[in-house]
Amino acid sequence: MLRNRNAKMKTAKTVLASSVFLGMAFGTARAEICWKLTPFVDVIRATEISDQGNLPPKSNFGSTHSLVFGNWISGTSYTLPFVGAIEFDNSSTATSQKLRFNVHGSNHTASFGNHTDCTLDALLGSGWTLSCSGNVPGIFNNHGTPFTLVDCENQPAFAPIVGKGAGD
Repeated sequence: MLRNRNAKMKTAKTVLASSVFLGMAFGTARAEICWKLTPFVDVIRATEISDQGNLPPKSNFGSTHSLVFGNWISGTSYTLPFVGAIEFDNSSTATSQKLRFNVHGSNHTASFGNHTDCTLDALLGSGWTLSCSGNVPGIFNNHGTPFTLVDCENQPAFAPIVGKGAGD
């Protein structure tokens, strides 16, 4: 049994190392990006990795994909590690490109109605919605506007913030 467990752990380490290598080899990392869930105090601290894929010549659109991961913070109330993407919205046109931010976070607090699985969907520079389920019956929903790009340097990493969080 111990040998089987060690073999599984070795496999997991190999998969993790391969994923990191592929991300470094094929993706371009950007500095941390932060957004605020206005009118609440929540701050989304994200790192973005983009893959340029195979862009067609002279195309504004193509197979560019951006993976985002980071932490969704509301003072000492909650922090949700998340993973997701930034992609072109289906309402984008050749003259008006709109980006959609969509992530899945994992909650371990009583916030968000004590639900464990939360999704956040936003149109960059526009409105946002969140929906949480799991752990208890029902669904927790909230929304606001705008989803505001903010300077990360002046945002807390985990420090207390005064005000109401979107999950409170």
